[in-house]
Amino acid sequence: IEAGLWGLVKYEKEILQKFNIVDGNKKSKEAFTHGYIQGIISEIGNIKKYETYVPPQDKNRMYLEKRLLDVTSVKNIYEFTYPQILRRARTVDVIWFNVRKMPIAFYEVEHTTDIRTSLDKFYDLQDFRAKFYIVAPKEREKQFENVISSSMYNDIRDLVSFRSYDIIVKQYEKEIISIEGAI
Repeated sequence: IEAGLWGLVKYEKEILQKFNIVDGNKKSKEAFTHGYIQGIISEIGNIKKYETYVPPQDKNRMYLEKRLLDVTSVKNIYEFTYPQILRRARTVDVIWFNVRKMPIAFYEVEHTTDIRTSLDKFYDLQDFRAKFYIVAPKEREKQFENVISSSMYNDIRDLVSFRSYDIIVKQYEKEIISIEGAI
């Protein structure tokens, strides 16, 4: 169904219906994928004991059988900076906050949208001691490399990393295994 989410072919119709994915409808698949990846990133942050945030426009997106609002721990973004910068941060797909309520990681999920838009956000947020991630299908990594190599992104090039969906899912699986091993 998606990276890290499997189902038996004989149950395909039921699974698609359960997750509100219309077979052959690109938009419904993209909406599911975006929310699913946001949920996984939020879950990883929760496991790592960070507070997690998704923007208001995404809080009601579904992550499996839960709303993203129910997966994240920060319901309203912390006021960690000036209003004009906070307005920009408020739209980032997932933010992890440390115990001091400061951002430690910013994630933008880029299924099909323009990577430049996310890099522009990261440019505005570069003064924070945080990591920045573009999360997208593996096929978009070359596109990311081409865009980030532009001279306009010289100041943030070393701060931004690309993570494919598969890498994010593997990280999630690793975190789950570490929890199970600790029990």
